[in-house]
Formats: sequence, C-alpha cells, structure tokens
Amino acid sequence: MLVIVDETDEKAQAKYEEYLSYADLEGMATLFGGWTNHDLSKYAEDEDFKFTGAGGGGIQSMINTWSATVPNSGGVKWTRRRVLQELALGGAHPRAIGGPQTVADILQSWIDIAGVDGFNLAYAISPGTFEDMVQYLWPELRRRGVIWNEYDKVAGSTRENYLMDGKGPRLRPGHPGTKFGWSIEESAVEVETS
Repeated sequence: MLVIVDETDEKAQAKYEEYLSYADLEGMATLFGGWTNHDLSKYAEDEDFKFTGAGGGGIQSMINTWSATVPNSGGVKWTRRRVLQELALGGAHPRAIGGPQTVADILQSWIDIAGVDGFNLAYAISPGTFEDMVQYLWPELRRRGVIWNEYDKVAGSTRENYLMDGKGPRLRPGHPGTKFGWSIEESAVEVETS
C-alpha cells in the first residue's frame, strides 16, 4: 500500500499532486504495455475507458476497482491519462493519502474489514516517504496502541521479531531459509582448501 502522509489531509493531497507532476506517463504507458500486452497509445486522449470497454478486461477490472475505492472518483472520466496517473504512483495497489488520522483510519479499515495482520508499505520517494511516516503516522498509531513503543524489551531486529518469533538471530526450525544457511567454519574450510 502506497502511503503519502502529512500534517493534514490537504497537505498530503498537495504532496501527492506534486509527486504526480514528476511522473513520466509515457514511461508508465510503456511499462503498462509490457505488463498487459495492451498499447494504450492507440486510444484517443479523451476516450472514456469505463464506458467504451477500451483496453480489455484487465483495464476494466482496474477501473471498476478504482471507481469503487479511490476517494472522489465517482465522477471521474477514466481517460488514458487518468489511468496512467493512477498507475504512476503505487501501481495498481491501494493508497492511503491524508493526514495521520485519515491514513490510520484507512489502515484500520483494512484490518477490520479484511482481517489483514500487517502491511507492506510502499513509498513514493526515499527517504522522504519513510520520514513522513515516522513524523506523522507513527505517533497516531502509537496513540491508538497499534504500534510498539518499546523495542528494547524484545529481540534487536525486525527479522528477530517477526521471522524468528523474537528468539534470536537465527531462523526458526523449519523456515524455508534454513536450507540456505552456512557457517563461518564452513567458509573458512573452503578458503583454506582453495
């Protein structure tokens, strides 16, 4: 999920619009063509994909999803440009754009409705998106009690906390990654015999 957060909904929306102004829509059209085998350049700029069936089932499916989930998109004319703008930041994935309370509400709705137990948070710019999350979103999530405050009482890294169940710097038994392990001793033997 792409997250763009700022102090207020208006500032976050302005930030989104600024980022979108830098997007290369022709490059996005090329990428989209590679993903879907649909050349959007053959459609007129003002053609409304929603009503003409242009672009095939994949585009129609995305437009239907966006129409149902993108805020203020009810009256949007889904032109070639609009489709490419929607894909340019975050791809076809969901977005959470707004102030801290708005973004936290969006995340919470995913938990309440879909039962998700975690998020893969995407970024528009690095490190700026992450800095904004830490500055604006994390305090709101802490206030709601849904993000940890005290990491020093558990293992030291994210990997140790999530992949190893807080039990140290090794993968838990049975984890698929254990078959790719090696040790310092094995490495030293290889060097000595080479």
